[in-house]
Parts: sequence; structure tokens; C-alpha cells
Amino acid sequence: MPPKDFICKQCGKCCRNIVGAYCTSLAEEDITLWRKEGRDDILEWVRFIPLGPDPDHAVGDAWFNPRSGDEVKRCPWLRKLPRKDKYICRIHDVKPKHCRDYPQTNECAGEIS
Repeated sequence: MPPKDFICKQCGKCCRNIVGAYCTSLAEEDITLWRKEGRDDILEWVRFIPLGPDPDHAVGDAWFNPRSGDEVKRCPWLRKLPRKDKYICRIHDVKPKHCRDYPQTNECAGEIS
């Protein structure tokens, strides 16, 4: 959970440079929700890593470009507001747990590239 006194300034720092900024493994509850809600648009950006011979037993890792298979450096759901220096999350209502729990401190992590 973010610190109680944390106020998001919509600067986008947490989402513009996600490599190494936070854990990219997804919670099972996120994947279950997206499947239930039919959010294939989100699921196509998830790479599933099998944990054995059963294909349903896998861990989901975010975010991978569905066309190239490459890990992205910037969250695909981040959008800059027109003519403003603010950003929004396009999947805010169903964003993954690691995003809901970010940041762990009041300092934003990572440099912008």
C-alpha cells in the first residue's frame, strides 16, 4: 500500500519508466478479474510463464508488446492529457495490484527516459 499521506500528482514517473521500477509479476486476482471481465485487451499484453506441464498453471508477467513479444519500458495504459503535463491510467478501475500498491514510499522511483 502507498503511504497514507501520498498524493498522486499524475506526473507519470511511475509508468513512463517501468523497467526495474516495480515487480512485473501479476497477482492471480488480476488475471482472474480480467478474464471474468473479458479484458482481452489487457491480457494480450501479459506473458504467461508455465510453472509445469499444466498450461493453466502459469504466472503472468506484465507488460509485453503483443506484436513483438518485447518487454515495454513504458506502461501501455498510460496516456498524457492533451495540452497538460499530467497523465492518466486508461485501466485505472482494473489496474494490477502492483500498480495499486505503488509507491511504497513518498519518493517516486526511477529516472524518466
